[in-house]
Amino acid sequence: MSLKQAIADKKARENTEQRINPEVDAKLTKYISDNPKLYQYYNDLTKEQLIRKLMLGKMQRNDYTQQRDQEIVKWVEQNPDIKAKVEERIKNVPAENRQRAFVRVAKDEAMRQTMRGGQGVSV
Repeated sequence: MSLKQAIADKKARENTEQRINPEVDAKLTKYISDNPKLYQYYNDLTKEQLIRKLMLGKMQRNDYTQQRDQEIVKWVEQNPDIKAKVEERIKNVPAENRQRAFVRVAKDEAMRQTMRGGQGVSV
């Protein structure tokens, strides 16, 4: 069997097998038994409703992350010395990855400033 075929077979097995962490599963089982009304509430929802609830949570986390990233970028724009440091660190990053790298480096710089007690980062 070729390596490519072996990898494909392994991926197929992993996709069909659900990974279950026994510790987390036991904790979840206890939580369910401690909260039967909540369990019944979710059990009564349709698959569509459950998917929409899950997607709503993901959407809200994504909105929060985007808002936080915009605040970081705004803070960097207001601090030219920080902006220069960030631009210097990402100068070799390809253009298609530059925005993501800018935000990541800006977050790192904001954390450094906060840890130093420097400019009073208020993001």
